[in-house]
Amino acid sequence: MTQVRRLFIANRGEIARRIAATARRMGIQTIALTDRATPPAYLLDVIDHFVHVEEEKPALYLDAAAMVRHAKDSGADALHPGFGFLSENAGFAAAVQKAGLVWVGPHPEAIEAMASKAGARDRAVAAGVPVILGISGFPVPTDEKGDFKELEAFAQKAGFPLLIKAALGGGGKGMRTVNAMGELREAALRCRSEAINSFGDDALICEQYLGAPRHVEVQVMADKHGNVFAIGDRDCSVQRRHQKIIEEAPAPELTETTRKALHAAAVCLGKAVGYDNAGTVEFLVDWSESARRSGEQPFYFLEMNTRLQVEHPVTEEVYGIDLVEQQLRVASGERLPAHFAALAPRGHSVEVRIYAEDPFQGFFPAPGPVAAFKPASGPGVRWEIGLDEVDEVTGRFDPMVAKLIVTADSRPSALARLVDALDQTFLAGPATNLTLLRELSTVSDFARGAVTTHYLGAALPKLLQGIAKRAAEHEAQASELLDALERGDFGETQADGLARDPAKLTAAIFAGGSAAAATAPSARPRIALMSSQRSAAVPHATAQSGRGFAGRPFWFARWRTATEQQSWIAIGGLHYSRRAARKDRAAGAGADAAASTDVLAPVPGKVIAVKASAGAEVAQNDAIFVLESMKMEFEVKAVRGGKLAAVNVKVGDQVTAGFKLASWA
Repeated sequence: MTQVRRLFIANRGEIARRIAATARRMGIQTIALTDRATPPAYLLDVIDHFVHVEEEKPALYLDAAAMVRHAKDSGADALHPGFGFLSENAGFAAAVQKAGLVWVGPHPEAIEAMASKAGARDRAVAAGVPVILGISGFPVPTDEKGDFKELEAFAQKAGFPLLIKAALGGGGKGMRTVNAMGELREAALRCRSEAINSFGDDALICEQYLGAPRHVEVQVMADKHGNVFAIGDRDCSVQRRHQKIIEEAPAPELTETTRKALHAAAVCLGKAVGYDNAGTVEFLVDWSESARRSGEQPFYFLEMNTRLQVEHPVTEEVYGIDLVEQQLRVASGERLPAHFAALAPRGHSVEVRIYAEDPFQGFFPAPGPVAAFKPASGPGVRWEIGLDEVDEVTGRFDPMVAKLIVTADSRPSALARLVDALDQTFLAGPATNLTLLRELSTVSDFARGAVTTHYLGAALPKLLQGIAKRAAEHEAQASELLDALERGDFGETQADGLARDPAKLTAAIFAGGSAAAATAPSARPRIALMSSQRSAAVPHATAQSGRGFAGRPFWFARWRTATEQQSWIAIGGLHYSRRAARKDRAAGAGADAAASTDVLAPVPGKVIAVKASAGAEVAQNDAIFVLESMKMEFEVKAVRGGKLAAVNVKVGDQVTAGFKLASWA
């Protein structure tokens, strides 16, 4: 037995907060990195010691030697990798143990066995777990003129569609669907590039693409004494770009026969590799019409994540256990309780991931300043937050800023609670997926039952139309409230003294009000002031909510610099904003782009490829540039054919959204 006293968390954001909260409750001191002069407020109450670094960036959290050094220098006796970054790196796990630190995760050999999707497939086959037809280990050259013979031969044999994905990592990074032979080489090259950037390895896997799969996974927990338990299952089928946005537990509409078989397969695989600590075995369940008509629910092994998952809170909620606590106990050498074999779920839990991205613009990332963030609260509502009340969403990391988890006695009740919580959440800042999450939770097929991983892509146009229709219903009221806010009717001018620095956002206000406040300034609600520079001694901001139009509350926020101002109103679960003194770049980039003389960057990011030069003739839909933003790659394609007069960037340049990448002749 080893007692953990001081834990270094080799991660950031809401992940660091989640792990630290449990560690503190267990009496364990916590350590994390920060590059801020004043650490983020959401970490101040759970982190005991901060190690200051020059800049937080993916390369830092992927630097195994640096993480071990920081842990040792800070006096830690254990290291928790969180999820993402180095959490599934066997070499890192071994280095942590070699340094004399307790590794809070599975042993390196188990990680190595499951790290490669190709190797994991082989292990699954050996354990008797069904897998989809696929290949791995094929060479991927650096350009389209290289040798693709092995990959193309498999494609001819298996047929289309196919899925190419990074052999390491997850989260939808390095993954492309291929529908025809002509798309194969470009897709493989893009996957290879993303795999290198995200996971430091260019190995890929290619397999048949199921026409109607559900993504169902089993949470496993194992100790160092040979005990492996299945702690229920989750459905994670609502995805965009192969990345989950909604997860729930238990997975709905599975037969008990299927559920037991899934759990048994997960436990069998865990035992086959001598697994210990937390892990997730992911499966695709065939949800095609023919499979459902037959009464069968065939499933296939997808991969095993040898770490804690982003969606672990829904399992915790319905099973009443703290998985991080169990991780720490297992790492210390404790046995798991025998009653874990007989755990049964109570109620239903749903988690939604809140992303700074624009569903109306192809889910492009939308980093930028956050003027106000007010998460909802109430019974059965839980948050995992990586954002302060006033903050900035950086383009250096994944666009997820928070997770909202709701739990109730049934799925319909949980979804109703989710809608209420979304309606009461206010995020004044970049574009987010909040309204899409609400639409999915109310009028979609998902709200009525199980859907496949292809559902969101097919249903998105209709869902966005529904959002636009709802927005139009409140547009007049929102415009009236924005007018009143800009006139100063809500009394927020006292915030001006905190916003004198035009170079950065230093303060913002938000409060709730009623319709009367728009016409009767004397009936002003109390104003909440918040500063991004506040320290632990500054109390949390508060806000009041009145009853607004149609009996609904509304929230407002406003920020100013020397050159511009922006205002936000949230009512009925919808967010409206207005920016003055400059044209909204996002709108400008999308408006009549075909007639524009400029090729504009749709997202902020790094230029990683320039595919045409000044004077070149390009055809409509030709890729001219590739940008990397928030760990994803985005092609900038020609909206029309013609000649480029100028190209204004080179590989390695950082650009903002709306930046002029090139111009037409």
